[in-house]
Amino acid sequence: MAQQTGGNSRSRLHQIGSLFANGNERSAATEESSLEVDVVDSVRDVEKTQWNEIVERSSRGSVFHRYEWLEAIETGLGYTPRHLVVTKDGNTIGGMPNFVVEIEKTPFDRLSSLYPGFGGPLLPTDTKDSLERVIEAIPRLCRGRTIVHQIRGLDMSYLRYNDALQTHGYRPYRRECRFLLDLTKSYDEIREGMSRSRRRGIEHGQDIDYEVVEEEITRENLRRFYRTYERVMDRVDGAVYPFSFFDKLQAMDDRLLLLTIRIDGEYAGGMLELLDDEHETVHGFFAAVPRAYFDDHASELLYDHVFQWGIEHGYETYDFGSTNTNFEDGVYRFKEGFGGSPVPVLVWERGCSPLWPLVKAGRSLYWPYYTEVS
Repeated sequence: MAQQTGGNSRSRLHQIGSLFANGNERSAATEESSLEVDVVDSVRDVEKTQWNEIVERSSRGSVFHRYEWLEAIETGLGYTPRHLVVTKDGNTIGGMPNFVVEIEKTPFDRLSSLYPGFGGPLLPTDTKDSLERVIEAIPRLCRGRTIVHQIRGLDMSYLRYNDALQTHGYRPYRRECRFLLDLTKSYDEIREGMSRSRRRGIEHGQDIDYEVVEEEITRENLRRFYRTYERVMDRVDGAVYPFSFFDKLQAMDDRLLLLTIRIDGEYAGGMLELLDDEHETVHGFFAAVPRAYFDDHASELLYDHVFQWGIEHGYETYDFGSTNTNFEDGVYRFKEGFGGSPVPVLVWERGCSPLWPLVKAGRSLYWPYYTEVS
């Protein structure tokens, strides 16, 4: 069960909408007072079809908001959910997913909407009042070691909430960007827009004996991909998600694309992509190519294949995923070479504890180019 944040308890939901009625001087008989905000301690406390319908109705809903992705984070990664659900006259009309996750290099946690992935509020109706109540609910969810709330918006449309968020103490900052490639162009136009080194890499790779295969989403195939992913992440000293997370993603197999490349008949790596049908976007989320196949340009061949796959299947954008904003960084330059346009990852943070300013100051020591926007 979730920790009660206020109002009258329910069997599996905790009502907190009443917390705001007096502060807003609204009568229980007004239309506004019929809005309620509940915190749920598991996505399984929400009806799956009803939640996904909210995602599909909202112009900001994405694959990262979907029930299956939230369930994989909860059960596969073990992150603690603190999802907010907005109801009106007993009907679910919106929500905002949140998980408690660690703050790097500290003993503290943040309440994140959403990590891994992107989140933020989904409020297709009664947006103004719903947003006000959702924002006011957040401090009651940040207790103990949880000292800050973070919102990670998927795209520029989340700028519509900027003024409201800043009014309530949220501060935007920039540390990451994403490269977006326009798949409405022809394949020849995309190739022409690449750097010479990316084009040459694809051309040289095409001279070898290789094959890219779209794999069925099975536990065995995911396990094979995971073994390579784990070795690659260990090599670059990156955070490794447990296999349990990948295993749970099978519940959304219709939103996954697993590609394998074979060179001279041998397994040479792969990519696990997320299909964001809500935004007609293919998200490059996990890639794993052993160093032994770098000279064969296995990575370039995989990207080249997924671009063509996306065009053929009617997707409009390829999203390379988050990267830092240092043009000297090898990952930044590699992604940039494919010709995509860089866009900032929109992040807002709101401290919920006197400890937050100290942690934020310390963070600048290991993220020296962290930029807060006043």
